Amino acid sequence: MLKLSFRKQLGSFKLDVNHTITEKVSTFFGASGSGKSTLLNCISGILQPDEGDISFRGQTLFDLKRKIRLPPEKRRFGHIFQDGHLFPHLTVRRNIFYGCRRKLRSERKIDSDLIIEVLDIGGLLTRYPHQLSGGERQRVATARALAMRPQMLLMDEPLASLDSGLKNRILPYLYHIKQAFDIPILYVTHSVSEAMALADEVFLMSDGRIIAHGEPYKLLITPSALPIAQITGVENVLSLPIAELHERRGVTELALGTQKLFVPYTHAEKGDLVPVAIRAQDIIVATDRHLAISARNVLSGTIIQITEQGGRVMLVVDVDEHLLSVEITYQALNELDLVEKMACYIIIKASAVNLLWEA
Repeated sequence: MLKLSFRKQLGSFKLDVNHTITEKVSTFFGASGSGKSTLLNCISGILQPDEGDISFRGQTLFDLKRKIRLPPEKRRFGHIFQDGHLFPHLTVRRNIFYGCRRKLRSERKIDSDLIIEVLDIGGLLTRYPHQLSGGERQRVATARALAMRPQMLLMDEPLASLDSGLKNRILPYLYHIKQAFDIPILYVTHSVSEAMALADEVFLMSDGRIIAHGEPYKLLITPSALPIAQITGVENVLSLPIAELHERRGVTELALGTQKLFVPYTHAEKGDLVPVAIRAQDIIVATDRHLAISARNVLSGTIIQITEQGGRVMLVVDVDEHLLSVEITYQALNELDLVEKMACYIIIKASAVNLLWEA
């Protein structure tokens, strides 16, 4: 449990936080300049708040009144930045285990084989940082942080410097870290897909404050998230079990409640959970199921919310208790006479469903 109650002034910008974080993976989501990185730096000890206190699992990390200022190295948090900060003169192996020598042997308890396996870096151990791609450098930086057995991982937009193709290849590794290691993670991002693919709870930040928090599937389709969504682009991210695999046809069937979502074939096992992303503007709404269309995915649902803001019309559609955000035009809203609590069909091309792990 991480308790935050502090303020920090940087020039004209003021960070003011008063929240308790209890979930395994908590994501701080917001536009650039909202205070996400400043918050993380105060938690790690890189920055000291001007007032207030911070505690983790009952241990006070900072308390101005009691004059407690635990330095970063005493907090034992693994801090991962955008560029990885690897030592250029050390091999990947030596980068990973740098710092472990400072700990007592009894404190290490490092399953190095598991770290290397989860991050798939066995073939990189003898290389130097300049011989790695951007995605490989981030995986090595993450391995180094894990090898130090941190009490918590702090990840400050670790994928921001990567192109979209690399991001989609790295996200599955981060998802596997969440599953394989019993370490809480604070993840800073301005990407909807990253927030929804990884987070158990999302904290929506704006102008130095947390303006909303909750489950990612619910929070990121609310009106409070729309101003940020206009900057980042709205995507629906669902974690769905594999119902059937059809390798010859190149198709995987995912179970969406009692309905099926057809996506490109992925190398996995029946029953595995697959995180997928669908952009709100890639979903078509219809009132008639029997349309002459080529799209494989025609799902029945109910409109539970209609929001008009900033020249956009956003629908929240309940599809077997999965909430999907859908963007339509004012013309479509009026021509289809769409209203809340109305039954409808949503149409999604298989190619519009993006798998958030390697297919």
